[in-house]
Amino acid sequence: MTDSQSWPMDIPSLPLLSEKGAYSQGLSYSPSDIRQIQTYALYRGIETIIEFDMPGHTTSIGLAYPELIAANNAQPWNNYCAEPPCGSLQLNNPAVSTFLEKLFSDVLPRVQPYSSYFHTGGDEVNKNTYLLDPTVKSNSKEVLQPLIQKFVDRNHEQLRKAGLTPIVWEEMLLEWDLKLGEDVIVQSWLSDDSVAAITKKGYQALAGNYNFWVCIHIYPCSIPGGTVKTDRNSILTAALANGSTSTTATPSIHTIHSMTTVPL
Repeated sequence: MTDSQSWPMDIPSLPLLSEKGAYSQGLSYSPSDIRQIQTYALYRGIETIIEFDMPGHTTSIGLAYPELIAANNAQPWNNYCAEPPCGSLQLNNPAVSTFLEKLFSDVLPRVQPYSSYFHTGGDEVNKNTYLLDPTVKSNSKEVLQPLIQKFVDRNHEQLRKAGLTPIVWEEMLLEWDLKLGEDVIVQSWLSDDSVAAITKKGYQALAGNYNFWVCIHIYPCSIPGGTVKTDRNSILTAALANGSTSTTATPSIHTIHSMTTVPL
């Protein structure tokens, strides 16, 4: 639902989020819009699962609440985030917990009647961001890991109280070594090996290798003999050979999982 570039969901108790964070007026989902999408989906056997990615990919929150964000629009961006503009929720600021409590208290009761799950994100957290976090000032995993653990625990406790099962991206388990609840579902995206690693640790995995999605839907990656190229360099080489002028990295997973508006 949200990302670094835009906060496109109206939150009645926090109206500045979409007023300042959406691309422009009218380009946000009202509570009525969300309810209509959820209802439309359910009548067709589809469960709509909303993601608020965090602590990374949260720069758009800083347009309304800059005091909550570390490395807000930091430069050069590739030192501090996977995609610009950079910015992550501060990890040791009590005001962030207060903000999240209010945010989820508004949203979760409107999600629970239509879904059993809520995605709290957790991908592509850049350690260097927290060198610029005034509440942390460190990029050491030994310092950051317990803070991220506390952050995720807080969010998941509130989800469970609302009757929802948490989903996180694979980095929370495989990179940050968080201890997650047995109910948490871990979504993989970096490789098929991630699925094996997740299940080996005893968690349910949601599989979605982004290399295959990119190959099938973005670039014509097949080669003679029916072999499909799925590694990053081969995909880009195949794309350029087939006329693409782009030399940038493959699209972020958030392109894949962004919400598509459906006719109501």
